[in-house]
Amino acid sequence: MGQAVRDVPLRHCATFNGPVEIGLRALCVLTAAFPSPFTLERLVVFDYLVVHSDDLPAGPKGLHPRTPSRAGEILVRRGVLQEGLSLYESRGLVATVYTPVGILFAATDSSGDFLDAMSTDYARHLRDRADWLVDRFVCLSDSDLVALVREQMSGWRAECAIESMPYPEEDS
Repeated sequence: MGQAVRDVPLRHCATFNGPVEIGLRALCVLTAAFPSPFTLERLVVFDYLVVHSDDLPAGPKGLHPRTPSRAGEILVRRGVLQEGLSLYESRGLVATVYTPVGILFAATDSSGDFLDAMSTDYARHLRDRADWLVDRFVCLSDSDLVALVREQMSGWRAECAIESMPYPEEDS
């Protein structure tokens, strides 16, 4: 009667953190900064901060939930971000800029029109946070931005340690 289900290996699905999603977040940041280009290191930090904007003092509500292990997210973004930038570059939405100081990435003239075609609440909130992030931190050097994140991470580590502690059982 029915066909037997074959054993099919399950693919890992990185919701909100695959190349398409991370590349889109980088595209929003680059479009907010257009025509200024950014280093990959800055984009890694900005990607984290655009979804966890509430980790910063006076930051808007984060787009993703505050989880105890979120500080570790920043360590795994670089490779996936490079894939995302390549994907969007292949579509003419991101440009690689070669300079004497290194490789930078910038939005193209088509980036804004592409993002304008997105009408979901998530896309709108993402662009709002990208604008806020660029306005607030574009003047920081990469090293100052990394120092800011390191300072914040010490608080995140403490929070993670506290959240992972077992709760004492209540006395009856």
